Amino acid sequence: MFEFTEADLKANKRGQLSQSQKEWLKMVGKGGVRLQSFNVWIAIGFLFLGLCLILALFLQNEDTRAALFANPSNVWIFPVLVVVVVSILALSMLLARWNANKLQNAALSSASGNVRFDRDSSGESSITTYYVIVGKKKFKFGDDISGDFREGEKYRFYYCKAGFYEFVMSYERK
Repeated sequence: MFEFTEADLKANKRGQLSQSQKEWLKMVGKGGVRLQSFNVWIAIGFLFLGLCLILALFLQNEDTRAALFANPSNVWIFPVLVVVVVSILALSMLLARWNANKLQNAALSSASGNVRFDRDSSGESSITTYYVIVGKKKFKFGDDISGDFREGEKYRFYYCKAGFYEFVMSYERK
């Protein structure tokens, strides 16, 4: 899970990210933007598919065509809906780019103290979240990593927090 080299740890001890860590953070940010871009195109496809189906249903016969054009607000609702949905999707892309920029320029922080473990399970989804608590800082993981650390011993974690991302970059036992 933790993929850092001795050079990464040395740079982190100096309060800096190594070049490979900077590149990795940049790659993660770009991946998030690409994923969001893909999601936006899928959402636009479903938006236009839905609009086409609704219009096809309205234009099937004379009575439904008359109902569509009977009220002017029925005609205006489609362009307004498109503008609202496209605006929300554009905002999501801006947020993804903002998070990528924040991640690319993330500052390194550290936390040290005795390690404790905790877990939280959601009864409905049966998803378990594992926590490693270092001093007063709580790190969240999707997998149980209690085998990587000795509970009660002192560690120092070097991490980056940018937006909703938080990554442990390296650690050392004190």
